[in-house]
Amino acid sequence: MSIQEKKAVFNLITTILFMGGYVLYTFGIYADINVPQIHDPSFWGEFMLVMMGVTIVLKIVSYIIFYMIMSQVHKDEDPEFEDDYDKQIEMRSDRNSHHLFMLGFIGSLIPLAMGQSISNMFIILLSAGLLSSIVSDLSKLYYYKNGI
Repeated sequence: MSIQEKKAVFNLITTILFMGGYVLYTFGIYADINVPQIHDPSFWGEFMLVMMGVTIVLKIVSYIIFYMIMSQVHKDEDPEFEDDYDKQIEMRSDRNSHHLFMLGFIGSLIPLAMGQSISNMFIILLSAGLLSSIVSDLSKLYYYKNGI
């Protein structure tokens, strides 16, 4: 397995763990506090801002650890090296991810247009973001295994 494939698998696993952990923390452990506020827009704004901050910090720390391990395991290879093939795979997987997120964004506006609660919009939007990240990593793995 190449370094790029390991990076995609690592990103996939950490994304699922960090997002799942934060959702479990917010709605599982503190459900008695947070569930009654689910229809409040300020709750969703705070939830998304904290989630972004926590995810960014955890991703930075996890990538530092990942690159330290990869530099020890693959001493002869540069973990940051990308050729044109890697760049094409990155662009195609980003395209897949962006298309899915845009569909999710448009889909998140439908509950608002139908007069439903704003919480439905945020749930669809967060789900679209998570799914687009997963699709990006799965696309990278697919393209590395099967070619472009």
